[in-house]
Amino acid sequence: MIIRLKYVMLIIIILSIPAGISYAQFQAGTQNMVENDELERVKDWIWKGKFYPFIEVSVGKSALSRENFEGRLPEESVIELKLGYSQLRAYKDFIWELDERFVCGSYLADDLFTAMSLDSGDFATTLPRFGFGNRLGYGYEMGSFVLILYNLNGFNWSQIRTERSEQLSETDNSILDRYERTFRFGMNAEGGVRLVVSKAFSLTVSYETAAIYPRVVFWEWVGSHIVYQIGLGMISSFTDDIISSSPAAGPIFSFILKNGLSYAYYQGVKNKMNWPFNSETPMMLSTFKFNLSYTF
Repeated sequence: MIIRLKYVMLIIIILSIPAGISYAQFQAGTQNMVENDELERVKDWIWKGKFYPFIEVSVGKSALSRENFEGRLPEESVIELKLGYSQLRAYKDFIWELDERFVCGSYLADDLFTAMSLDSGDFATTLPRFGFGNRLGYGYEMGSFVLILYNLNGFNWSQIRTERSEQLSETDNSILDRYERTFRFGMNAEGGVRLVVSKAFSLTVSYETAAIYPRVVFWEWVGSHIVYQIGLGMISSFTDDIISSSPAAGPIFSFILKNGLSYAYYQGVKNKMNWPFNSETPMMLSTFKFNLSYTF
């Protein structure tokens, strides 16, 4: 009788193990569901809405420039990839709003697309680059399409690699030496027009200007960037009021004022990298691009 009781107890214990595991798994699954729901709510609060993943491929033409550079800097072709999250939503009446956050990588070379017949300047260059940014804009619903006018700002790290001719001056060589063998920090701004042809596909034409710093003087850079961001913030508030009172005019004024400020700021930066503070002269990069985006 005692032996049989032991066997019964052993059978109960063995049978109870899967039940205990299943209950633990159920608890863990329920906890994960709750945590995932909380995570989604936190993400929506931080990101201010529902965002969808997107991928964007760009090709275009770039030109390096620098004040007081004696030689001819080359033109380059560029290919770029962006990966990020996008939100395109109805804002008011027939006005739509775009908000995108992304990471990006690009490669520039004067012989990337030889059919473009680019000017090689006095030396050959390649320029790998990576970074991240934010694209914001407003636009118009046009039947089954949406036309977005946007302004983009980002941070990036670039490395200029050169094959130089013997004709370059000592001054030009010393300038280029500061960018070789390491990735240099920089900032970029872009203005563009996007045609959303479906929920998934978008076509964009854009113009970007970027500054590549020979070095970073942190507090001067912070002060310069704060000045720029205050200007963008004031314009954003002003154009939001325009959209509220006159929706048809809002996206156009937002596009003109934001990109106008970006252009003016980078005009100052091309002479003083931490404008308005006295600082060194950076290398500038101007790019005209065609972009194809797919939103999942």
